[in-house]
Formats: sequence, C-alpha cells, structure tokens
Amino acid sequence: MGRSQSFPAGQEPDSREKLQAEIEARIRKLERSTIAGLVGIILFLLVSFGAYSQFSMLPDLSEEAWVLLGAPPPVEMISLALVVYAFSGIILILGRMTNDKGRYRGLMHAGFLTGFYTFYHLSGGLPDNFWATFFAGMSVLGLENYLLWMRTNSAILRERAELERLLRKAEWQETSSEN
Repeated sequence: MGRSQSFPAGQEPDSREKLQAEIEARIRKLERSTIAGLVGIILFLLVSFGAYSQFSMLPDLSEEAWVLLGAPPPVEMISLALVVYAFSGIILILGRMTNDKGRYRGLMHAGFLTGFYTFYHLSGGLPDNFWATFFAGMSVLGLENYLLWMRTNSAILRERAELERLLRKAEWQETSSEN
C-alpha cells in the first residue's frame, strides 16, 4: 500500500498499515504456538527412549538413596494410577474441546508420564509396563496436540478473514475514491 493513495477522513494510511501489521503479527504468533505441542511430544519421546533402555544412561541409586526413598509402590497400584490418569486426561481434554476453554497442557502431561516411567523403573516393573505407559502417553498427548492444532487453526482462519476484510475494504475505498 503506497503513501500516494487517498484515504477517507479519519483513516490514515499509518493506522491501516498498523492494523494490518498487528493482524499479521498475531497470525505469526499463532503459527509459532504450535511449537509447544511439538516440544511436549519430543520431551515425552526422549524420556521414552531412556525408559526403553531402562534408564541405563543414569547411574544406579545408592543404598542411602533407596533408604531415603523407601519402598517403591506396587506395580499394580502404579498401573491403576496410570489407567485413571489416562482416562481422566482424555475426558478433561474432550471437555475442553467442547467448551473451548483452557490452555495447552502437553508439557504437564509429559511431566506426569515421566513420573509413571520413574515409578515403574523404581519398582522394577518398567519392562512389562513400558508399552502401556507409552501408548497412554501418546494417546493423551496426541489428543492434547489435536486440540491445540484445532484451536490454533480456527484462530488463524479468523485472523486471516479479518485481514482479508481489511484489505477488501481498503481496495473498495481506493476504487470508490478514484471514481
């Protein structure tokens, strides 16, 4: 949009260009917000790779650490907690989908799922429960990322429609002032 164009009274070229720049900046910010979803999944996958190898890259706990931690919970209790967590997480995400409220919580889910890997590892049940934890995590994180993508895409479409409306209005005003 050039400076030589005529604008109606009260609407300067700077204000229209500023509004257009603000809308474009919001679109870029929305596009970048999906990176948080990728970070959550990548963190979970990195921890999962470590869990798959039984956290062999970490040193064993000392006797003092075992005494400090106490006895690990039974594997059955960890499994029950994982099932409750996965179903609760999915239900809460579906609830946020229907009423369109809440923020992205994938990083929180990745942290909780890391806790399940840790509990299974400390109790000696990780080899038998790795895949259950992995698929529960991918289900919760996948749904969380779908919600993030759905909301972001919807907001980007609204912003692009607003930008298109602004550009059409500017074009209409430009052609009407020439006549």
